[in-house]
Amino acid sequence: MSKLDRLAWDDLRVILEVARQGSIYSAAKILKVDHSTVTRRIAHVELILERRLFDRSNRGITARPETEHLLEHIRQMEVHAAAMHEAIGHVETQTRAIRVATMEGLASGYLARRIQDITLDDPSIRIELFSNPHIVDLLKKETDIFLSFFDPQIPGLISQQIGETAIYLYGSERYRAHHGLPTSQAELGSHRYVGYIPEMITIESVKWLDQIVPNAHLAFCSNSVIAQRNAAIAGAGLVVLPTFVGEENEALFRVMPDEIRSLRPVWMSVGRDQHVLKTISRSAKAIARIFAADKRFLLGETLALEERDLATVKI
Repeated sequence: MSKLDRLAWDDLRVILEVARQGSIYSAAKILKVDHSTVTRRIAHVELILERRLFDRSNRGITARPETEHLLEHIRQMEVHAAAMHEAIGHVETQTRAIRVATMEGLASGYLARRIQDITLDDPSIRIELFSNPHIVDLLKKETDIFLSFFDPQIPGLISQQIGETAIYLYGSERYRAHHGLPTSQAELGSHRYVGYIPEMITIESVKWLDQIVPNAHLAFCSNSVIAQRNAAIAGAGLVVLPTFVGEENEALFRVMPDEIRSLRPVWMSVGRDQHVLKTISRSAKAIARIFAADKRFLLGETLALEERDLATVKI
């Protein structure tokens, strides 16, 4: 018997997850096993292979360069195992969780209102919508699908632009009653604004206020774009928002829309390995169709998120 025959899939899964997470405790949490089990299985694989797979330091665990070749084989095994589960899923009637990660505005202000389009006619799919202001790591399987205003340009990902959204300056009647509204570019600097907390902005593409009004007087700041919208409705200041947040209801209206308008691309990224799985591929295609169907609203050419025939975005 070859020594490799003594390796079980559960052992190899542990090696892969530890490499992804850089932590025994994080890997144990994801695998739903005790951390001592993870440690024991690492030692078992290292004993069989007669080599050390990881370097350990105060910063965590990192795979040694010579381990990468082994990890690539395990990743392929993982993909094939997932594909096998998909193939027999109709027998096991298991629900497949698809995690979609994106910024809060896209998550709460737009995508949550279209989730039923993604799961339509497929009861085996459960969507997990993960609102995150930071760049997630698809290669560590923190998520299956990532939506953003930029192209991550990370090896191992398949990224495509699936649409774009317009950015406008919005105000409320309460703000107009107390402060009036700007009527020209020259008047913008004298008004109050709502925006992100400057030192907490981690994604350059959401610095839309700086693009329109450099050195704007911020009366209210929040790392939540939904909180910014609500503060603007209350009259705290003018606010720059994408259409799917600014026009969720009629409480806000566009200010100087002919002069102040910007566009942001919407990118979707999927791990190259995960892309071959039917459930993830179908969900990604459904999301792309949703953005295509809502193109006029996202570009600001219609004033409301129109209800569409759900059949137009079937997976």
